[in-house]
Amino acid sequence: MNACRYLGWGDLQKFRQTSLADNEALIYTTPTGDVPVLIRGFLNCIRSNELKAKLPAYLSENDLVGAVVAMVRNLPESLLAEFDEWLHSTQTKSTNTVVCAALSW
Repeated sequence: MNACRYLGWGDLQKFRQTSLADNEALIYTTPTGDVPVLIRGFLNCIRSNELKAKLPAYLSENDLVGAVVAMVRNLPESLLAEFDEWLHSTQTKSTNTVVCAALSW
């Protein structure tokens, strides 16, 4: 069963140091309160060559989409509002600030 677990948001380098199981991969995107844009960002990460190399060949993109969509749709509205506040109030955006999740299969 494929699943996607929200890990948090912040500095990408910090999340890259997170220990993951052999059947997990880190996915990330820019924080935004716009759910479709957030989903699209995670899907773009899944489509990256770096992540495709880690995923088993038997998994299709469609197998993963449902897990990502379910995870994003279950994020609290308050968290999405926090992402939007960061997006609209931060004068100098850090390109290392991301929303992270662990994709498992």
